[in-house]
Amino acid sequence: MKRRDPNKRPPKPAPEWLPQWQQAAEEWRENAYRFCYVVGVRTARCWRSIVRFTRVFWRPLANGMYRVFDFLVLRTCRRLKTEWQSLREDFALVGEHVHVTTADRTKRLLALPLKAIRRHRAVFRTLLNVGAPLAALLILVNTFAYWQQSEFMLALRYDGKTVGYIANETVYANAAATVQGLVTDEDNTFKIEPTPQLTVAVNQTQPLLDEQALCEVIFEQVGDAVMRTSGLYVDGVFRGALDRASLEKLMATVLAANEDPKADHVDFFPRVEVIDGVYPSSSVREAASLQQYLNTLPIKSVRYETKTEKLAYVTVVEETTEQPLGYQVIKKRGKNGRHKVTEEIITVNGKEQYRSVVSSEVLQAPVNQVVIVGAQKYSEEAVAGDGKATGNFIWPLPYTKVISSPFASRWGSFHGAIDISNGSTNGKPIIASDGGTVIEAEYHGSYGYYVLIDHGNGYMTRYAHCSKLMVEEGQKVAQGEYIANVGNTGYSFGAHLHFEIIKNGQLVDPLDYVKR
Repeated sequence: MKRRDPNKRPPKPAPEWLPQWQQAAEEWRENAYRFCYVVGVRTARCWRSIVRFTRVFWRPLANGMYRVFDFLVLRTCRRLKTEWQSLREDFALVGEHVHVTTADRTKRLLALPLKAIRRHRAVFRTLLNVGAPLAALLILVNTFAYWQQSEFMLALRYDGKTVGYIANETVYANAAATVQGLVTDEDNTFKIEPTPQLTVAVNQTQPLLDEQALCEVIFEQVGDAVMRTSGLYVDGVFRGALDRASLEKLMATVLAANEDPKADHVDFFPRVEVIDGVYPSSSVREAASLQQYLNTLPIKSVRYETKTEKLAYVTVVEETTEQPLGYQVIKKRGKNGRHKVTEEIITVNGKEQYRSVVSSEVLQAPVNQVVIVGAQKYSEEAVAGDGKATGNFIWPLPYTKVISSPFASRWGSFHGAIDISNGSTNGKPIIASDGGTVIEAEYHGSYGYYVLIDHGNGYMTRYAHCSKLMVEEGQKVAQGEYIANVGNTGYSFGAHLHFEIIKNGQLVDPLDYVKR
């Protein structure tokens, strides 16, 4: 009978009289039925394909594997079964025969196993062939488990005698390095002797030696090669070993022989130390040789002196922008104080070598001196004493700008300068109109005390009739720096500043170059 393919079957139309939602539900049910039908058919076809593939491919393979297993195992099992049944029957017959015949019963019982082995040697051979590999495998597994659980260690032997056990060679190497480091071997002559023999041991009941315990064992084995004593060091250099009490006695004897009655204490000039430790026996010296060496060392004497000294005051500078550069006046005079100083004086073999202050006590505190200095600048770049000319001139007497005598003819002669005064300018500060070098600063019969500055660009300026000069010849001044005080010296009839500007050797009117 030919099956009908549901995919070719036309879908059953829903009745037209049903509502729209019921028609949609009917169409959904029809589609679900077709989907389930197709899935079922496909699943059945796949299962049949799997069954056919298994019959064609896996069954011959399974049969071949069974034949191999039968040849290797089952055949032997069947033969053993047959032999065992035959052996049981023979033992039953022998038992009946023994019960029936009592004569020579002991002899027959002893011969029975031999007869059984000879008659059924095939079964015993088979058991041996199977049992021997199994027994060997069992022995191998037990042996592996035994050695796997065993703990290995190293036996430490000196001269054939075991002195302890360690975990591994690293423990001995570290302990030997520690012993070598503990021994102060300045001559590099110490070696750990004798060398131990390390052998493998298993499951020893003795505890393992750690590095510290092993160090003690090594010290016991080296015996008299080393000893615990003290070493004499001079400036860090080893000079010999001896017990501490003897070394200290030797040092005290040498110092007592060189005692200085003026010194607070005496000591060796190089640094002498006694350091306890472990030293090779070969480094131990006799007391006489070490005393002879100590006698050759320089001896230093230390004494302390206390004296009272002057404690200098400190000058504190305060700047003021109300005064020009170079202005300086003492606002508060300083006063020295006093302090008590203790000095340590070290002499070596009678000659003073060092002197240093070890303590200081202030008895009277000093009074600081306060100085007021001018900081008024006409240029941000100006620094007192820089000597730099700017090419521009400033008014030389900031106190007043009153001109008492201009650049003009006067009293039958020409006045080649301007006089600046307002009647109360005596002693007021005069500043440099521009930076430059002072080429003259002296007294003149007509100018009185005056200052002449060369500005290095063809210009010079002169400041005359001063009462006091604040600069000297060769000194460099900055623009606006304090150079003198207004006075009435020389050919003058009142305190004023005589100010000249000289251009290329010719006097020029200062008012053409400066602003009032």
